[in-house]
Amino acid sequence: MREFTNNGRRAFLRGAGAAALAVGASTVGARTAFAGAEWGHGPHIPRSRIGIQLYTMRDMMSESVSETLSYLAEVGYSEVEFAGLYDHTPEQARDLLRELRLRSPAAHEDIPTERDELEQLLDRARTLGQRWVVLPWFSADDLASYHRLAERLNWAGDLARRHGVRIGYHNHAHEFETLEGKRPYDVLLEETDRHLVDFEVDLYWVIKAGVDPLELFERAPRRFPLAHIKGMAQDGSFADLGEGVIDYERILAAGKHAGIRHFLVERDDQPHPRETAREGYRYLRRLGC
Repeated sequence: MREFTNNGRRAFLRGAGAAALAVGASTVGARTAFAGAEWGHGPHIPRSRIGIQLYTMRDMMSESVSETLSYLAEVGYSEVEFAGLYDHTPEQARDLLRELRLRSPAAHEDIPTERDELEQLLDRARTLGQRWVVLPWFSADDLASYHRLAERLNWAGDLARRHGVRIGYHNHAHEFETLEGKRPYDVLLEETDRHLVDFEVDLYWVIKAGVDPLELFERAPRRFPLAHIKGMAQDGSFADLGEGVIDYERILAAGKHAGIRHFLVERDDQPHPRETAREGYRYLRRLGC
């Protein structure tokens, strides 16, 4: 059995970005796979709910948290999702957010297995005004590990509820590969308590796996309050929003049914993070008009 933490996730993503993994015809063709369902006239994306996952800006964040957040506020973002505080205390980060009139609805964090450590994490989330603590990465070779993960998420979610916080899970593509006759993502959807655990749907990775996002939304309505939105090039590699093949207008038209409340731009590689952030914000503003 292998289980990977956030460090493993980052190593994998660097490899994925460098390799520009190819995608099958069924995946690239997903933009036409949604024509069978009508969800409304178009996406509703409130300006106040457009955010960015700060992993997208990690090199800039390493150089200066304040300058990075200031730039994002100038672009127009209202929300940021943290992936580390870069040597800032929660109080320092909170004060900087207040100064820039930014909010942080969520953070990517490893979920501790010890109660005391989890309570410290939840207290940090409350200091930052975060509603969700999201596990960003998990992978294992056996389905039993995903059953145990569901139990751990439920346990963490029960404790988090007492702190006014919720636990979330962020997907990649591997959770949709059949393992011992079942998709691990189905185990997590079925065995986590909807009153305790939410899902942050990364739409790029769902489509990379050849899965129709509307299938997930129909199977588990209103379980996806957070969405990662990133572009996919024709060859399956990362792209800025507005340049790729994913039909987000069609997908996000189902956002209300899915329960999406926060729309987070992300790009896992970072050839030009400033441009990625700027174009991502403009794309979602145009899409949500």
